[in-house]
Amino acid sequence: MENTKKRVGRPKVEPPKGPLVLEGIQKRETILTEVSVDVAQELGDYAAWVKESAPAKMTAAEATSKTVDYALRDTFRRDQRWQDKKRGVGRPQGTAGDPQPTPASVTPRPAPSSPSLPPPISRDPRTTS
Repeated sequence: MENTKKRVGRPKVEPPKGPLVLEGIQKRETILTEVSVDVAQELGDYAAWVKESAPAKMTAAEATSKTVDYALRDTFRRDQRWQDKKRGVGRPQGTAGDPQPTPASVTPRPAPSSPSLPPPISRDPRTTS
């Protein structure tokens, strides 16, 4: 006996087989920022995994760039208060609880012609160079 009933809902999708950061292509800009030692270590480990998992040859700088880009886009997308602010929803500007707008502390710079990053800084305090 055949099942002729139509299934309701979205069809099942196969889970991704590699890092999510490999989706999409974006124009890049270079910014300089500092992160904690723990985050830097995990970012390095994750970027190495992305590089290994990429279907095409990828540099460590490209893997790191794609990882940071994806993480920030995902954070911005999930932050409901930020989304409300972008849409202009919430308290009117100029109320006592709102801080005054400040200029961005990070100024984007155009990416260098080659997709390379400066050499990594040693995390070992015993290293003097």
